[in-house]
Formats: sequence, structure tokens, C-alpha cells
Amino acid sequence: MPFHKSRAIATLLCLTATTAWAGEPQKPESAQKKKTHASRIASVVEVQPVAPLSERDASQVSFAAGRVLKHVIQARGAIVEGKKDEAATQVEQGLKLLAIIDAAQPHVKVKTEIKSGNLAYTDEDELTPRYVTLYDELDRYDVISPVAQAKQESRQRQNPAAGDAAKTPAGAMAFSHVDIRHSSAKLDLVVAQQMLNRTRRSLSDGKLENADESLLALLTDGVLFELEEIDLPLEEAADNLKLAEIEMKQGRTAEAKAALHVAIDQLKRYEKLAGDTRSAEVKALHQEITKLTGVLEKGMPSEEEIQKMAAQIGEWWQNTTKWFKTHTK
Repeated sequence: MPFHKSRAIATLLCLTATTAWAGEPQKPESAQKKKTHASRIASVVEVQPVAPLSERDASQVSFAAGRVLKHVIQARGAIVEGKKDEAATQVEQGLKLLAIIDAAQPHVKVKTEIKSGNLAYTDEDELTPRYVTLYDELDRYDVISPVAQAKQESRQRQNPAAGDAAKTPAGAMAFSHVDIRHSSAKLDLVVAQQMLNRTRRSLSDGKLENADESLLALLTDGVLFELEEIDLPLEEAADNLKLAEIEMKQGRTAEAKAALHVAIDQLKRYEKLAGDTRSAEVKALHQEITKLTGVLEKGMPSEEEIQKMAAQIGEWWQNTTKWFKTHTK
């Protein structure tokens, strides 16, 4: 199934100049300005327009793109279990969906002609959209969460020491699903096509490790998360508040305190972005959280106090989630 990369098509500009022959008397400046040369090169670009996808068709294309990722994830799982045939079946399902997406996408034909004297160049391209927005109602934890995990896996493979960077001073792991709650995610159809074909060849040759590397590359390089900068610290704060709530309910106060410290830092970042009205609320919240961490540092609270703290953290988490995309200037 051919996918064509979009080519930048630009009109070539001709440089004109006047030349005075040696020994020939110079003409007045006004006369030189009037002298012009005929264009030495010309280009023509013809674009055959097509009707865009309807809203319904676009949503179906997006849903199909999400299913491609589903089969990629299942193929990786089959490879881990050594089930080569099952992995191959999942890859073929993904390729079939890409073919369906390509058939449904609007194809734009572009014809380019460039001439200079008796020389002529012509070329024709058939262009299709390279990126498809993933269906917004996909279950994040079935599809997007494994993609986020794959991106983290890829980063750790490239830099094994990077995993330590997520640890807080207290030694507990800070938690973030910032890659899961995004404004949008897009599938790069070109990368998906290339990596699935590469996986198919590796499976055919019995090279399961190479096949998994190609699938990992599809998930890491072929899926683009688009995040709203203003929401980044807020999302990390919310994630760590949720982690703190879970840890507190289970009596792991040191881990809960570590997550709360991360939440405080992210809320301070968000405070600078949220606007005058919202920033006052954010400041009040991280000051409340700071007071609770101070209580935890004084000693081990009772079981009853721990559960009250967990409930309070849960309320803070609910407050932060209400702030997403409702910024007040």
C-alpha cells in the first residue's frame, strides 16, 4: 500500500541583472533600471482537489487507527510468549487496517512542470494525509497507556540511568500518566506502515527480537502526543495526588509524602501559568498540601488519621481534575 511523503513545492524565482560590456559606454542609471530580462525558468503546479472526509468518516478512520495500535500491542505480547504465528496474525491485521485507512483517505493529485528553454521536467504525486488523530473515546488504559509505557521503555533502553531521574529525594517513585491524558494523539501512517512491514519480515525470518524492536519503534516514533503546555504541570500534580491517596490508604506514608512533594512542585509551576484568578486557588491548595506533609514529618499518625488524610488528598485530586481546560485569566 503506497504512502507518499508530502513534498514541498515552491515557485522558483529568477534573478535578473544587467551587464555592461567592457568598453561600452555606461547608460544612465534611469535607463538601466528600465532594462529587464525574460524569465529563464518557469514552473506550474496543478492540484486536483478532492472532497474532505465527512465528520463521521473521519471518526471511523480515527477508530481504525486506534485498532492498529491494539494489534501492535497484542503482537508484542505474543512475541514475549514466543508465539510467532500469533504475532504474525496481529501484524497482518494491522496492515489490513492501514490499507483500509489509505483507501478511505482523500488522495490529492499534484502535477508539477518546470521548464527552462527547451528543457522540461514533469512529475506527478499522489498525496494523502500522513497523520490520523486517534479516536478521542479510546480507552486510554487499553491503548494509550501501553504506548506511554513503550515510550518510557525506549527512553530507558537508550539511557538506563534515566530511570533514576524519576525518583524523589525520599527514594519513592514519582508517578505520572502525563502521556495518557493528552489533548490529542496522532498515528503517523508512514512510520506505522514501515515498521509493520519490517516486523513482518523479521517474523518470517524467525527474528523475534528484531520484530519486537520494530513494533516498539512504531509505538514510540509512530505515535505523537500533543499536549497543552499549560496542563502539563497540572496533570503531573493530579497524578501524584492520586498516587499519594493510594499510598496513604495503604499506610505507606513515606511514599505518600514523596508523591505530595512532587505535587506541590508541579502546582507551583501551574500557579505561574493559570492566570490571576486561578493562581490564588492553586496557591491555597499547595499551601494546604504543604501543611499535611509537615504533619507527616513530625511522626507516624494513627490509622484513623491516615484514613482522614487519604480522604483529604482524594478531595484535592478531584479539585485539580476540575481545573483541566477551564483556565481563568
